[in-house]
Amino acid sequence: MKHEHQDIIDELGTEHISVGVRKTGKIRKVVVDRDACIGAQSCVVVTPDLFQMDDENLAYVTDKDHNLMDDDMIRLSAESCPVLAIHLYDEDGNKIFPV
Repeated sequence: MKHEHQDIIDELGTEHISVGVRKTGKIRKVVVDRDACIGAQSCVVVTPDLFQMDDENLAYVTDKDHNLMDDDMIRLSAESCPVLAIHLYDEDGNKIFPV
């Protein structure tokens, strides 16, 4: 059975991801590559309603309503990651960040 986010899994080379989907805004999908995450927590500092850390000190996308979040803040949180473990996609599935 094909995974719902198989295209992203193939691109990143890992199934160890956390995904948030939005219905509004330019950014429609937020993905954390949990294999790349080093636990710096900068994403949580910038947007705590979008990201949190688990008991392994790895970031994950929360289950809160992401539709009301500002695209600029989401991008800022992705840009704050020192290892670029956060990937952003538009409604057509094109990667917005990092490029």
